Amino acid sequence: MEQIKVLIVDDEPLIRHALGTILATDNGIVTVFSAENGKQAVDYCSDNEIDVVLMDLQMPIMDGVSATRAIKSRKDSPAVLAITAFSSDEYLVPVLTAGASGYLVKDSEPGEIIRAVHAVHQGTAAISPSVSSDLISAVREAYADNSQAVEDIIYDLGITNREIQILKLLAQGLNNTEISKTLGITETTVKTHMAKIFVKLNVRDRVQALVAAARMGIVEIPKH
Repeated sequence: MEQIKVLIVDDEPLIRHALGTILATDNGIVTVFSAENGKQAVDYCSDNEIDVVLMDLQMPIMDGVSATRAIKSRKDSPAVLAITAFSSDEYLVPVLTAGASGYLVKDSEPGEIIRAVHAVHQGTAAISPSVSSDLISAVREAYADNSQAVEDIIYDLGITNREIQILKLLAQGLNNTEISKTLGITETTVKTHMAKIFVKLNVRDRVQALVAAARMGIVEIPKH
């Protein structure tokens, strides 16, 4: 089995070492490099093949949000998993809209970090439970846009009723298998609908789809 190539980005040597130690417990993951700021990360990703970037947000020279935006602007870019000491919406929405596929706090359990790396590598969502409620309020407050009726947005984007059903189930935290069982359709059909949703919302993955749909008022992310 080919290992997931991970780049760790954090300005604190102890954190870089700790994350590397955690990831080393999983045979399916290999840490190929550790960077101490966003610029190093951007430069490394431009010259090397990386699957997942574990990105701190507060760093000198270039912060994690700017680095994420730069990395994700390139074709075939790696998945970015933000990992920070702060569960504040000051960082949450900016890094997700910059292209991150997930957001973890540094006190997450080792198993949660490893599962998140696998999840974002597979193109699915990875959000710490401790920040999920922040995601709801932050998206709604920072990106509330009532200038256009939701019905008009849905019409303009060409989003179908089935795609809205899938987005609403996605907002409830269901995965593809659970969505297929709930709607009585095959998992392949769910994936096909999901791919169309990504195109219509101009996003790359499930987290981005949720952020965009919540921003537009198409779905409400329920509080847990």
